[in-house]
Amino acid sequence: MSWQLAAGRRGVVALIALSCAVCGLGTAGFAQNACRPEDEIFGGYSILVPNGWGDLDYKINTIPNAFDVSNTYYFRNAPNLGLLIDGSGHFLGGTTPPNLQNGSDNSTAAGYGLGGVQYKWHNDKLSPFLRGFVGAANLSPDCCHGTEWSFAAGGGGGVDLAVTPRFSIRLAQVDYIYSHYSHVFQETQVSVQSNQLVPVTHPTQWNSVRLAAGVVFNFGSYSSLPLSCAATATPAELFAGEPIRLSTAGTNFNPKHPLTYGWTSNGGKVSSPTTPATEIDTTGLAPGSYSVSSTITDPKIRNANSATCSAGFVVKRPPPPPLPPVVSCSISPSTIAVGESAVVTMTASSPDQRPLTYSWSANGGQVSGTGASATLSTYAADGGKTITVTATATDDRSLSMSSTCSVDVKAPVTPPCVHIEESREQCTFDKNPKRPWRVDNDCKDILDKIATRLQQNPNETLVIVGYTDQKETAKDPSLAARRSANVKYYLSKDGSTKIDPARIQPRQGGTKGEVTEFYFIPEGKLCAGELEKLGTAVDETQVQGQPRLPAGKKKPAKSTSPSSPSQ
Repeated sequence: MSWQLAAGRRGVVALIALSCAVCGLGTAGFAQNACRPEDEIFGGYSILVPNGWGDLDYKINTIPNAFDVSNTYYFRNAPNLGLLIDGSGHFLGGTTPPNLQNGSDNSTAAGYGLGGVQYKWHNDKLSPFLRGFVGAANLSPDCCHGTEWSFAAGGGGGVDLAVTPRFSIRLAQVDYIYSHYSHVFQETQVSVQSNQLVPVTHPTQWNSVRLAAGVVFNFGSYSSLPLSCAATATPAELFAGEPIRLSTAGTNFNPKHPLTYGWTSNGGKVSSPTTPATEIDTTGLAPGSYSVSSTITDPKIRNANSATCSAGFVVKRPPPPPLPPVVSCSISPSTIAVGESAVVTMTASSPDQRPLTYSWSANGGQVSGTGASATLSTYAADGGKTITVTATATDDRSLSMSSTCSVDVKAPVTPPCVHIEESREQCTFDKNPKRPWRVDNDCKDILDKIATRLQQNPNETLVIVGYTDQKETAKDPSLAARRSANVKYYLSKDGSTKIDPARIQPRQGGTKGEVTEFYFIPEGKLCAGELEKLGTAVDETQVQGQPRLPAGKKKPAKSTSPSSPSQ
């Protein structure tokens, strides 16, 4: 055990020497840079490599579950050197072999409370540091005689990455920590040479390595840089009468001290000369260059307690009066027929070289297009008129100019109107008094002929007019409408030649007899009053056509015997 104690003493001596060396570096490195906090607090994740043994030949495994926190207060006269307080906790560790007698294999823990010195090279980005410390260790291996307090000492170092003057990231921290855990229980094993039980011993000191990374918060400052400020004037160029915004900010002033501000200008009126941000009224200023000065003062400092800075602005000469666009318009062809179109072209330019947008309007037809050309489309209502098209160009200052051009639309030639042609065919409904609306076989033959004609003349339409006698009207006022609707149903759905229902108009004509009559309308415009002579239209939402045969009843099969009389 004497060599173990000697090694421990050598480690303590080395740590004391390291601390002395760090103290010597504190004074030598005083003027490295200005980013020197008064105090810093570190917190982060840690891993402990114990490099030690417990009772009964149990080796302590690496403990990856841990935290490490520290606080360093730096000296005013040696701001790179500070007093260090450090504490870490390591838990849920195990041993090799695992000790399952305790009911778990992760009850090993260790804790350190340390104090010492830390020397840090404070730089703008990467700041390395060295540290030395002494203190106490609380060691609790998984086996066997429990927790034990021990003297601890060590040292290490690392590097921090500055994100802001108040916040850094500790990229790495590596510490060596010496501690001691006594072995109360001794284990024996069989010696290979003597084949006898001999005691097994391991060193009681722990030469541990602690790794950590986390975040660092900086407080206070020992900065002694000269005071300075910066002033801005926005915008830097403007016309007389436009306001200009001023702002100023100091550098290296103590953030805890209240500051005073003062503004002066060789042109214009400062609205609030004692605030860090203000405005200048430039009304009446002649074109030219002007300057404004800002002075920031720390009243709590006696000497070198202020900084002055300046900014400039320019009052521009007023621009000449703006000129609107120059626009002309042309249209081709100048005469068109109804339904034809003409192309309208606008020639536009800006004397002030401003960007232009184009728009169109007309007192007739329809103009489509948003660029320098558009298309004028004409309709029937434009026949015989002169359409005037207005072309307008507008610049980005909302100045606009218009030009007009016109086109003559020839009056359309009106084709002669067409007359309704009455068919000689008609269907009668007097054979079946029980169903006086049914399309019988005789009517079916007539309708098949009419369907053939409609098929051969696809531009014709058919008007079906249903009638009743006076007795039927008294019994069933809708009978005439039902007859014409059933006829349409046969022609469009039941018949062998099905006609588009849109080409068939069912109407009801009053009391003329138990018949339906048929009228053909040729292609073209119907002469006035022709359709009105054929009664009124049937409301097909109220009166709907029905098939000749009841639903589910099949047509009789053809027979070789003589055909029966018509129903």
